[in-house]
Amino acid sequence: MCLMILAGAAAMLLPGCARGGEEQPPVVPEKVLDFVIRFAGAVMDNFYYYVAIDADGDDGLDGPLPVVAGPRWENGWGTGSFTHYVEYNQGRYELYKAQLVASLTTAAGGVDSIAGVPDSTDAGIHQLTITQIDLAAVTVSGAGMITAATNTGFQSAGEIAIQTDAAGQTVAGGVSYTAAADGSRSLTAQEQAQIDALNAGGVALQTDSLQALGIELTLAAAAAGTQTLTIGQTTAQVQNSFVSTSVPSYTTTTTSSLNANSDTATANPPIPGLTITCGDFVLNETATIELERSVTAELIGPPYESQDPAGGSTLRFTIDVSKLGANVNNVSINIITTTELIFDPNITLPNENVYDGLGYLGNDYSTISLNEFRTIRNSDGLFVQEGAGENTLEGPASEDEKDAVDIIDWQITLRRLR
Repeated sequence: MCLMILAGAAAMLLPGCARGGEEQPPVVPEKVLDFVIRFAGAVMDNFYYYVAIDADGDDGLDGPLPVVAGPRWENGWGTGSFTHYVEYNQGRYELYKAQLVASLTTAAGGVDSIAGVPDSTDAGIHQLTITQIDLAAVTVSGAGMITAATNTGFQSAGEIAIQTDAAGQTVAGGVSYTAAADGSRSLTAQEQAQIDALNAGGVALQTDSLQALGIELTLAAAAAGTQTLTIGQTTAQVQNSFVSTSVPSYTTTTTSSLNANSDTATANPPIPGLTITCGDFVLNETATIELERSVTAELIGPPYESQDPAGGSTLRFTIDVSKLGANVNNVSINIITTTELIFDPNITLPNENVYDGLGYLGNDYSTISLNEFRTIRNSDGLFVQEGAGENTLEGPASEDEKDAVDIIDWQITLRRLR
């Protein structure tokens, strides 16, 4: 059964529609996306209806997918890659910006902790392997017997002050380590013991006097003087191997970098938006960070236009394309519905979950150009045609409840308003 075709400007406001943000002065978007979705039965307000939109511009490389089974229920309904979604529940349409939640499942290689919200759109597992450690150079300033210093393993940024007498021995109270504001840590017991021994005074300065810290000195003839060794910030090159938890065949490997003893991001961090706190790096060790769909998301607000299903079987709404971000040329879209949100990891079988999505298994998201003003329909033959009674609807629900989330037809229209 076909849907009514939205005819250009005549469909700008559907009968009975409520326009989002009426308390604000009216602002007409440049481009909008109209959605019309029909179900086998009447829409039930206590069920959950989602249109997941992936606006990362990757031309359909990956996209939104339903959560099929546990124990990884994530947000209870959707996984894969998506940046935004529209939810209809309890009589309200709302547009959200999706978020991921990150967890450090294996701390290794110097990756100690994480915080914040990643900018990534893809749920999955990142494995960060330390492939190269770039020790910071040591510069020498002041007058004295130290002509140069080589860093052979010290990863804490800061300054070491050394005062010697004419015999080339350290002066009591003249040796200290001061940590830098960023990129430093407390000295280990062995490192501190070596500094304390030199600071006691009367110790002849040798090339290995800072061996415990991993610094080798180059010395001239014994001379009195006060000098400062300045150690910069150590960095590491990182191989970031990502595997999607929803599409295992989708993997990527990239190169990035991290700062030692710091949570300051480099110019090319492994996971932008995520704060990664590091200590000293360990070569060839691998830390694991998992990204899952967050139950919470950033509320943008109601769609530009929407229509109450009013006991019927159709959802209709319109979103402003600019709400999806700047310079977005294409989006991948999936319609995902479920009778309930499941979070219990003990529920692990697909037939315990009553849901639907585009295609036979619900994972046939559709990629749409945002530069072609047109209507695409379920019946066009461009995508796997959505029909009634998919096996995704097996589960603990009545036939009326299953019909309420059984997608049987849909169409999406991109049109210009100004």
